[in-house]
This record gives sequence, structure tokens and C-alpha cells, in this order.
Amino acid sequence: MVMEWSTDSVPAAARFDQWREACCEHVYALTPERASRGSAFHGAITRRQLGALDVTDIACDGHVVRRREQDISECPGDTYYIYLQRQGRAWFDQRQRRCVAEAGDIVIADPNLAFSTGTDGAFDFRLWRIDRARLRPLLALRSGELPMLRIGREQAERELIASWLDTLLRQHASLSPASLELAVGTLCALVAGAAGAAPELREPTKLARRQALLQRVMREVERRAPEMDLTPERIATSAGLSLRSLHQLFLLADCSFHEFLTRTRLARAHALLRDPSARHLGTAEIGFAAGFGEVSTFYRRFRQRYGMTPGEWRAG
Repeated sequence: MVMEWSTDSVPAAARFDQWREACCEHVYALTPERASRGSAFHGAITRRQLGALDVTDIACDGHVVRRREQDISECPGDTYYIYLQRQGRAWFDQRQRRCVAEAGDIVIADPNLAFSTGTDGAFDFRLWRIDRARLRPLLALRSGELPMLRIGREQAERELIASWLDTLLRQHASLSPASLELAVGTLCALVAGAAGAAPELREPTKLARRQALLQRVMREVERRAPEMDLTPERIATSAGLSLRSLHQLFLLADCSFHEFLTRTRLARAHALLRDPSARHLGTAEIGFAAGFGEVSTFYRRFRQRYGMTPGEWRAG
């Protein structure tokens, strides 16, 4: 389910008032404030439901937004949220502490703690909301509260969470309800690991971290599969892992590193053989474009995988 809303269809004089209402309906009960009412305001909201996850993209002109105690009292949140700064820079003030999010940074927070936020330019961010009842038991919260936590681009946990979120967004339509539930569970464990997991759940959060790291490595292999000289050593180096750690990661998968690389190259060749834009390429050239260094290996592996030769698949 996708919901899209924009100020473009609203008369200029009424845009900011309509924006306030849209934010309260599709985000949380908030109090947006704007010093200048003279110029037209531009803002857009795209909201998607991914099983137990709610994903909202917001891009709008800069202004100040507050979630006041009154807002919380009138409409408490039943989620926690992961805020991903897509472009620009935003600041958050909460309990006399300022948190600044640069492009690529993540902020994990509780909407039931008052805050204010603003930007010198424009807002451009993605908000993932996680069911509070699902994440809360995983967290070790000494005071019972989750104050804002910035996870910067320089932190390894940020890359794992962002990569997992991106994978969920790209693949959710192809996941079964059970698989989507497992993926959301892994996300909750990753967030808990970054925010502070309950002692009895530290081992599960370690496993979630390894699963997310494997997913990130697999995406890197998919991206670089056309490189004929791609080796596990090169992937391990780019991922900041030892070769042994890389191979241990693949114990979580249903295949080895080399099997996954071969599958990826075969899938690429399989698609290219039916791609109209690649009709000028011979089958051997398709194999090379997919990353195979030897034609005989490409033909043999393709037949083993798909039950026919590359030429037969293209002709069919």
C-alpha cells in the first residue's frame, strides 16, 4: 500500500496549514512552525506499509517542528522510529541536548519524548516506524526511556542497519509474510544492538549483525560479479573482514562464496540473453559480460542451472 500527498494541489495561502494537518495524520501529532508565511510552501509525503513496518518519505521546505508534551499526551506513539537523513542536514533538540544528522546518518528515537527539529535548508528524510511492543522487550533501558541516538556514517552499525532497511524496501514484495516477519525481527535485533540490547538478548543481536553483514557482502558480490578477476580476498578486503571471517559468514547462507558468485553471474547472463538491448552480443560475449572468464565454463554451468544451453534459452 502506497499513499502519496503533496502541497502542489493546495492553494498557496493554505499550504502550510494543510501541511500541518498532513504531518499529524501521516507522521505523528506535531506542531510545525514557520516564521515566514509570505512565500508558498512546498512539501511531499510518501507512505508505504511493509508488513509490520511503516515507511514514510518526507521532502519539504525548511521549518521548525516540535513534538510537545501536549502533542504526546493527546496522541502518544505506539512505535519507535528510525530516522534516515537522505539529503542535507537537520538538528534535533531534546532535553538540552542537540543531535545533528548529516546526509546518511541515522537517528533512533522514541516519539513519546518531546523534541524539536529544524534545518537550515530543506528537509529530506525517510522515517521507519517499528511497533513499540515488538522492539521494547529487546532494549536495555535503565530509565525506561529511549533518548535520541545518532548513528553516524562513520559507525559500522549504521551501514548494517541502512543496508538491511534498503534490502527490505527493495525485496519486500517478493517476501512471504513469514520471511518478512523474520526480516523485521532481524531489523529489531540490529536496532537493539545499536541502542543497547537487554543482556539476555545480546547473542541474538550478534546473530542479527552477522546476518546483516552477510546481506551487505552479498550485495557487494552482486554489484561486482561482472569483474572476471573477482576473488573472495577482494570482497573480504572491501568489507573489512578477514578471509576466514568471510567464509564463516557464508555458513549462514545455503551456499558458499563461490557458489553464490556463480549463481549471481548465471542470473545476470540469463537476463542478458533475453534483453533486447543485448541482442547484438553473441552468447560467448554474454558470458564474458556476466563475469565468466571461460566460455566452456559458462556453457556448462548454464546448462546445469537451467537445463538448456545459452543459445537454446535465447531462441526460446
